[in-house]
Amino acid sequence: MKRGTTPTNTFKTNIDLTGATVFVTYAQGGKTVLEKAGEDLEITEEAVAVRLSQEDTLAFSASQRVSIQIRCVFPDGTACASNIMSADVGGILKDGVIEP
Repeated sequence: MKRGTTPTNTFKTNIDLTGATVFVTYAQGGKTVLEKAGEDLEITEEAVAVRLSQEDTLAFSASQRVSIQIRCVFPDGTACASNIMSADVGGILKDGVIEP
């Protein structure tokens, strides 16, 4: 993903997360940069989708990869976590949020 853009990150799951409380955490350098949950997520039986804003992606540094993990808890207290994934963050020449 590139800084300052509005990507939708879609993660396929092997567990139906539609009844769970789900968090998607983005970290760089071992520190949480962004966390999405609730209405920020679109959850189906097979995937979790996260739409990021310009502000969200501008929070990432282009000098290091971003780590991403999904964690969830079901109403019965059962909790799960995905493997930690990583993605490159591309730089941009014009910094900041741009308006139409």
